[in-house]
Amino acid sequence: MKLLLIDRDPTELAGIKWFLHTYFPGDVLIDMCTTISDVPQYIRQFEPDAILLNIDMIPNNRLTSLYRDLQKLAGAILAVTTEPLFKNALKAIDLQVAHLFVKPIDLEVLKQKLTGISLRSPQNTDYAQEAANESFYNHLFLDTKSNSIETGIYFTIIEPEHTETYNKLYNWLQQTSIHFHMKTYPLSNRIVCLFQTQDIKLVEKDVRTLMKEWRLFSNSSLNIGIYDGPTTSIKNMYTLTKRTLHQSFYEGFGHIFYASKQFEIHPFDPLLTPEEQQLLISSLEEGNLEAVKTFLYRLSNEGIYYEQDDLRIHLTSVLAQIRRFMLKYKLHEKAVIEQNYRQLFHLIIEHPIFYTILNGIISFTQRLIELAREARMEKRADYVELALEIIDQQFKDSSLSLPFVARKLGISPNYLSTIFSKKQGLPFKRYIQQVRIQNASKMLVETDFAISEIAHLNGFDDPNYFIKIFKQQIGMTPHRYRKN
Repeated sequence: MKLLLIDRDPTELAGIKWFLHTYFPGDVLIDMCTTISDVPQYIRQFEPDAILLNIDMIPNNRLTSLYRDLQKLAGAILAVTTEPLFKNALKAIDLQVAHLFVKPIDLEVLKQKLTGISLRSPQNTDYAQEAANESFYNHLFLDTKSNSIETGIYFTIIEPEHTETYNKLYNWLQQTSIHFHMKTYPLSNRIVCLFQTQDIKLVEKDVRTLMKEWRLFSNSSLNIGIYDGPTTSIKNMYTLTKRTLHQSFYEGFGHIFYASKQFEIHPFDPLLTPEEQQLLISSLEEGNLEAVKTFLYRLSNEGIYYEQDDLRIHLTSVLAQIRRFMLKYKLHEKAVIEQNYRQLFHLIIEHPIFYTILNGIISFTQRLIELAREARMEKRADYVELALEIIDQQFKDSSLSLPFVARKLGISPNYLSTIFSKKQGLPFKRYIQQVRIQNASKMLVETDFAISEIAHLNGFDDPNYFIKIFKQQIGMTPHRYRKN
């Protein structure tokens, strides 16, 4: 296998190269590139089977020639990033990377991923079979003049639940009793099977048998797509059957999907609106896990489907709001929580089942809400003291309010209202009025300012309202108070 390493740090690349040569002695050729402008030349000359790429080096413009060169690459792309940011996740999705590492790279995981790539390269010694396979693959991916499948053949695609079992599945298919009337053609992570029969009922029976026997053999599931439409080209059959397998993202594994029963994709904006961001932050601050669940589960309404990549982008945006919440309460400083966050990031961009991703986000969010509640309990007096300091400095500003102070402290208005009342013994608004009236009383005695001016200088836009509040608290009008 030929591997191209791309990163700005030659020392780090040298360490990775040493590790891989130690583990794959003589089985892997490694080249290194430290300048992004030289990448296309390295790809053309070296022709790597896989690339380990620092995705931070890639420009944001998806229309660059470098993006096109990488997207055309036949080999697998493994990516590395310094920070799990949304823009880097988007690049990874655009390039369809096999795995996105967050530095420092877990070398054991890198070893596993490269082992999987090398296992997915079938080594055939039967040259007649190689020639037949080459012809089939040409028809599968190219628009040729004569590439319709012969009659009496049913086109199917088999997809394993766990990608690491791919090589095991392919070898198992060669030995199954059904193999004598089935031709198999391995792809990168799926296997095309051609059943030599005209009876779709027999095909359905065989694939159900395959699914049952594979579960007994490997304790995992398969999804199988069957092309059941009119006669067409092999390429069209492949495209339609592969598309119907996208339903596994919503339905899970252990199913048979038919190309004639495609689900309708609804338009969906993957980026969070400002209102959605505020809703998430408010729900987290208030410890409202049910609101978070409702927000997430709206994406999985029965019968409504969105593009898988759009959903993953959307959920990385959700994760960004969760990250803000973590940083506010310094939860990222807890090693286990930070590790769980990074695992959740990979779950969002890599896991094949949508429902598992949603449950992972909800479980992590529940834990954060509990930890944040503990942190707030520890700092309750501090928040009130900070609020008192803000009031003391800005009570003359008529726009001073509970939401304003809460926003400055980074907590919810409801939470500030609760802890303030408990500690001070009166509501937030009443406390501000008390401070303003106390200062106004002092000005009535020590200055000759008009009563209307004193009202404005103490945060009351309406002099009549000032007189009303003053009388409620002092027991007489400002004029009578000054005269006495």
